[in-house]
Amino acid sequence: MKKLVIVLGALVSGASLWGAPAAPTTWFTVMGDPGDAAVNTIEVDPTPIAANGDMRAMQVRVSRAEQRTSWDGVPYRSYVSTVLFDCADKSAKYVTLAFYVQPLWKGEPYKTATYPNEVVRPMEFRDVTPNPTQRIIRAACETGKIINN
Repeated sequence: MKKLVIVLGALVSGASLWGAPAAPTTWFTVMGDPGDAAVNTIEVDPTPIAANGDMRAMQVRVSRAEQRTSWDGVPYRSYVSTVLFDCADKSAKYVTLAFYVQPLWKGEPYKTATYPNEVVRPMEFRDVTPNPTQRIIRAACETGKIINN
């Protein structure tokens, strides 16, 4: 729990909570095509925002082929998120989400959400095949960089 508080504190003090990084971001495409709005695309910024022991925070962005609705009833086509990876548990959860009406992160986010520690929104990529969730978690935890294998 102490590690989670430290990592989240670093996020709040040193990083943007709404998906716009302080420095230019180089996105690694895990799957899809960031130029094609008709496919599911998942990208990760391989540079951690914060890291402490078994915890690390990274940005993940997703563009869906069709409109979706979040757990909280928010319709979206794409989002940029901050994800907290717990390498000891081999899990990942959203800390912040910035939702876009348009695919491929076009326009401005129209809705944002920040989740406190007690509200768990797991990174799952529902209805995406093949689902890259475990591969992203493994890569983030093993190297701090996303690898393509």
